[in-house]
Amino acid sequence: KLQACTHQAGGHFSKGSDTTTFVDDEGKFYKVFQDDIRGGREAAFYATVFSDEPRDDENVQEKKDFFALREFLPIYYGIASDGDSKFLVLEDCCVDYKKPCVLDAKLGFTTIYEWSDEAYKRKNASKDVQTTQSSLGYRITGFKTYDRNTGCYFFADRDYGKRLTPDTIKTDCWTRFASNGSLIPQHVYNSAIPKLESLSAWFKTQRSLQFFAASVLIIYEGEATSADEARVKIRFVDFAHTFQSKGHPDANVGLAIESMVKELKALCSEEQEETYH
Repeated sequence: KLQACTHQAGGHFSKGSDTTTFVDDEGKFYKVFQDDIRGGREAAFYATVFSDEPRDDENVQEKKDFFALREFLPIYYGIASDGDSKFLVLEDCCVDYKKPCVLDAKLGFTTIYEWSDEAYKRKNASKDVQTTQSSLGYRITGFKTYDRNTGCYFFADRDYGKRLTPDTIKTDCWTRFASNGSLIPQHVYNSAIPKLESLSAWFKTQRSLQFFAASVLIIYEGEATSADEARVKIRFVDFAHTFQSKGHPDANVGLAIESMVKELKALCSEEQEETYH
């Protein structure tokens, strides 16, 4: 039986619209197809990356890139239907957490691609410029943090993320997200940074894919009282606007991840200096 997903941090959930994501009791996450074009594109992406069957048009570089990318993605289980609804079925990345804290950051200095339709370009042009997207290379689409002292969650929705600036994002996002009443940012980000650097390293060598409006999730245990208990993980998600790059690197997203890592390293360094003073 499917239940509404309560741990999604970004996307449609944060605006309170009709539920588009669900989970079951077997550790699977169900995402309603946005439409046949975008939903079909994302499903095709996952099917290609997780397929072990040889393709007629596959080259050695693509095979290497796809296989190496798998470790950063939710496991793909296929497509399911329920009446008129069609679902992309993925791993529920939060199933092993009692109180999952989740942050969703949309990656890339631009979310617009030249061949997108005019409606998409108009919709995203202002978002890119008016948020931290074009300046930092990412924007926060939402996060939720569990507070061990109050036993309640703090929710930051899309509007909260849109209001963040390069000057406020450190305190109002990164510090806020990684503070559960027991942990400090170092406990979360000293684990997240190496994982983000691994994803960044993949982008430096891959020549198969180009991503627009994809996101990275940072997840940790809200009841944790130590870095080990936090069990930090990252997942790369949202591929409705992902295309073959035909031998070209994706600097748009690759540099965005580097920007995020730089910000998190600076925050951890500040925390360390405060600890010693």
